[in-house]
Amino acid sequence: MKPDVIDRLGDAGLGTVNLAVDCIDEKPGLAKALTPIRPYFEYLIKSMRKYCISVFFNVCICRTNMDDVKALTELAKEYDIGIDYHIVESPIIDAPHFKHLNENSTFLTPADYPQVDELIDWIVDKHEQGYKIVNQKKRLLQMKEFMRGYIEPWGCRAGRNTLIIRTDGTLAPCFPMYSATHDWGVVGQPKFDKHQLTEMKKECELHCFSTLNHIVSYVYNNGRVIRWILKHAKNGFTTATSTVE
Repeated sequence: MKPDVIDRLGDAGLGTVNLAVDCIDEKPGLAKALTPIRPYFEYLIKSMRKYCISVFFNVCICRTNMDDVKALTELAKEYDIGIDYHIVESPIIDAPHFKHLNENSTFLTPADYPQVDELIDWIVDKHEQGYKIVNQKKRLLQMKEFMRGYIEPWGCRAGRNTLIIRTDGTLAPCFPMYSATHDWGVVGQPKFDKHQLTEMKKECELHCFSTLNHIVSYVYNNGRVIRWILKHAKNGFTTATSTVE
């Protein structure tokens, strides 16, 4: 996201930048740090009005970045941009390269749960104060249940309203399925099948806490969409303000 790339994307009609950052300064296991890209971030912020784009942080809550989560929340408030939160989780499909628990400094253990609970309550409090937090308050609180191994079906629409493009041009419904061998087609020739996705999600949805796909699922309701559009039309669709509750 160097300035020339930002300009090219802006000229092409980019609408929103979901900037994934997990910490201020790089840490072991957390390479998505803000400091190394700070000049590009500042340029992106300055370009928001020029290109009529919105920007928001996407932050993953891990064992080693809880202070950073608070710092990024306050930074988003300072820059008047949105922010949403995810919580670290295990791969859904086999990933031999993934180091679990004691071998992974970022993974949450039961000993971390009280601190995570406190952090989530802090985020919800900021939500109620009017910070531009995209997650629903209810969904934020469900993170406490998820890290303890409990989650209900939530209507994932990956492969229907969202998808990912791998570096070789092949498609997958979502990032957790990046390593899947199923053929979902390529750019220009998608092969998503509603029945196959529905059967797959009977299992994977019970082990996934996708923040972005949950937001898509929640707003896939005409009444909510219309209310959201009317609300943001007043601001010219230039900022991400709060969430759909």
